Amino acid sequence: MIDSKLEELTRDVLAHSDMVGVISSYIRLTKKGRNYWAPCPFHDDSNPSLSVNPEKRIWKCWVCGFGGTEINFAQRYEKIGYFEALKKVAEINGYVDPRLEGFVKQKPVDEKKVPLLKALNDLTIYYQYALNTEEGKEGLDYFESRNLDAACRTKYRLGYSFKDGKATCDFLQSKGHSLKTIDDIGIAVLSNGNYVDKSAGRVIFPICDADGNVIGYSARRLGSGSEAKYVNSPETYLFHKSNVLYNFHIAKEKAKLNGFIYVCEGFMDVFALGKIGIDNAVALMGTALTKEHIGMLRSLNAEVRLCLDGDLPGQKAMMEASKALAKAGINVRIVDNQNSPKDPDEILNQDGPEALKRYVNNLISRIDFALNYFKNTNPLTTLDSKKALIKQFIPILLDIKSQLELDSYLIKLAGVTGFEVQAIRDLLRKARLEAKEQNSDPSVVIRDFHPERKVLRRLELAERELLYQMLNNQEAIYFYEENVGGFYDDVYREVANYVIDYAKIHDNFSMLDVMSSIESSELENKDSLVREIVDMSLEPMHNTQCSKELLENLLSSMNDEKEKIFEKDTLELSLSGKDPLEKARILAEYNRRKMKKVEQKNKKEGGK
Repeated sequence: MIDSKLEELTRDVLAHSDMVGVISSYIRLTKKGRNYWAPCPFHDDSNPSLSVNPEKRIWKCWVCGFGGTEINFAQRYEKIGYFEALKKVAEINGYVDPRLEGFVKQKPVDEKKVPLLKALNDLTIYYQYALNTEEGKEGLDYFESRNLDAACRTKYRLGYSFKDGKATCDFLQSKGHSLKTIDDIGIAVLSNGNYVDKSAGRVIFPICDADGNVIGYSARRLGSGSEAKYVNSPETYLFHKSNVLYNFHIAKEKAKLNGFIYVCEGFMDVFALGKIGIDNAVALMGTALTKEHIGMLRSLNAEVRLCLDGDLPGQKAMMEASKALAKAGINVRIVDNQNSPKDPDEILNQDGPEALKRYVNNLISRIDFALNYFKNTNPLTTLDSKKALIKQFIPILLDIKSQLELDSYLIKLAGVTGFEVQAIRDLLRKARLEAKEQNSDPSVVIRDFHPERKVLRRLELAERELLYQMLNNQEAIYFYEENVGGFYDDVYREVANYVIDYAKIHDNFSMLDVMSSIESSELENKDSLVREIVDMSLEPMHNTQCSKELLENLLSSMNDEKEKIFEKDTLELSLSGKDPLEKARILAEYNRRKMKKVEQKNKKEGGK
């Protein structure tokens, strides 16, 4: 849904904006030729890889791929919302507009969440109340035995669930919450015809979403017993363990401010770090790091410091997590626990605050950690085991940008394996060459790499050219709707659909208008769409004049290539990875073309 008021305001702000001036207020730009260059602030960049093109009003990093308008830059740099970034750009340019103060972009409200969040908030208050009753003293004693004082209990909203589980559900009903809502928040079970709290008699650790709303609980058993030590909320409409990091709502702002965030094993580790003034810590709560977790951490633009257990499972988890984080372009370092069995909570209680501070600040690179990990898990007693270690390190070494750092690790590997440094270097050079030929290694993506020089299939090239024309000319949009109907490439098709919708409410527009509109939209994949438009706008290969002949030639090229794609032996391949609706469209076109061939054949035979 395109917001016309925000579109108009965005155009006016950009019309009064000096793009170079805005970006140079954040980073130092150096002019080279027509463009300006700077090290990219959105990844670890030692060489200037971010360019600003003042003529086309676009910035782009040629390594991490981010790009767009100055509004997008301010939004990413300051980690703020779109409208806040819009106001910031206007402020830098000295542009005053009353709409910048009066405009409020409403965050969509999920009506289904409202009663669930209200019930969980009431229940959390009830648990906090129960902790301070006579019955709750057992829970209070447990927290105090773990050195969780009143301030800590209030900060993390810790509580206790009465042993009479029915009373909990009765309380929620008395507050106006239905049995369905009680069931939907996942805290009750049916026992002897009554709903009862399954956390009855346990201490309560509320779990919050990124906005600080309670969405679930972890309840710990008091004393010994045969029942599970922890009972966690099940998967509900609100609670999904794969996209929840404990304490993220508190840690996120501190992480943005300090530039780093600790990822720990559990609640107690977070509490321990909080006691020594480190609130930018989150916990995984017993699950592996997921792609959703990585997305949350990446949004902070901060270094991730892994602080997991020192046992073998913990070390393995850190190995996998560090690899996934590095692959996602996130700077990561690891707390060097030197295989110590102590966790942060134990260090704090046994050795004191200064010992814990030294512990969490004893950081090593993921490569040093990986070297230690492989040495500890794979004794280097044979030639094969040493070769296996080198093999494990090849992809890690390919990611290193600094020659000095690379030389350092080559020397370390040589020392561990007994191999000559030059032998390992030659192997690495060979691996890099092979990876470059296959175009599969991210380290080959350097500043001088130009996507437009890649050899594209004729269909992709024709679709890309037509999409470029659609972004600049209404006639190309009409031509697409009448003759094409849908691109084979998924991203091109989505951009084309957005352009069509945009053109319906804007008589005149530019590529920059469409791009800024997508930036301000609620589309989940808007970054990839903007990136595609940025790349196209910077490519020199496109036709500057849109003519009927050009459009007809593009259509002819697309049809010729589709004939090859729709051959029977390649049809299955062409359907791979497509959603059901797109599969149906491709199959329909395939059948139409097949029928047309039959008709042409019959007509030809009939004319003999």
